[in-house]
Amino acid sequence: MSFRAGWLLAGAAVLTLGTACEERDRGTQGQASGQSTVNDQVAQAQSRTEGAFDSARKAQEQASDQQKQAASAQQELQDKQRAYQEAQAKAQSAAQKAQQSQQSAQQQTQQAQQEAQQAQRQQSDALAQQNQQARQQSEQLRQQSQQPVAVAPAPQAHQQQGPQAQKGTEQQIVGEVLSANDDELLLSSQGEPQLRLQVSPQTQVMVDGRQASAGEIQEGSQVRASYRTDEQSGEPQAVRIEATSQVQPMAPAAPESGQSTPGSRQPTQ
Repeated sequence: MSFRAGWLLAGAAVLTLGTACEERDRGTQGQASGQSTVNDQVAQAQSRTEGAFDSARKAQEQASDQQKQAASAQQELQDKQRAYQEAQAKAQSAAQKAQQSQQSAQQQTQQAQQEAQQAQRQQSDALAQQNQQARQQSEQLRQQSQQPVAVAPAPQAHQQQGPQAQKGTEQQIVGEVLSANDDELLLSSQGEPQLRLQVSPQTQVMVDGRQASAGEIQEGSQVRASYRTDEQSGEPQAVRIEATSQVQPMAPAAPESGQSTPGSRQPTQ
């Protein structure tokens, strides 16, 4: 019994030892296999890490390029905004200057229009006054031509002719022009002898209400003249001559006793 028990114990020990060896071998194989798997996993992880680093590097480079482009675009935008602001300021300044120039031009135009209107009114007033004076003078000449006027005798041989021919005394005559030039005027009134008036630059000559020269007086015009006898030469010097070139024909007034109508000669006694 004891011998058999010994063999049983020995067999159990061998079996136990064999089992232990098998387990050890299986553990060693499993450890080796696990180590290989870990290495593969580490290599794969390292590869993935390197790929991630490459991707990150490329993304960083791309981000850096995009940042540079953004900075350049921002600088370009700032430059354009600055140029736009400067152009806007210039445009506003030019608009203000144009507005000021337009206002100044409008003021000058209004002032010129006012001055032109004032000058036109003055010219119209002066023209109306001249026309009125001309009408008054023409009416006076017409009325005077219808009235008998005492005719001053023509000077002969430079000698005085009666008390009205005193030297330096202004006299008047109304008559018809026989001839006229810038130096003298030859008149005839109511058929009386002719009177030759000397004309000087100081003589005031009016023709139909306007200032003129003696040479412009037409033959046959009606004239009212003021004259003085020169103290040295004894010639009648015209002071003022008022001529009417066109006189409306009127019916002659009935002559009073002892008077004749203009242009007719008194009958010889």
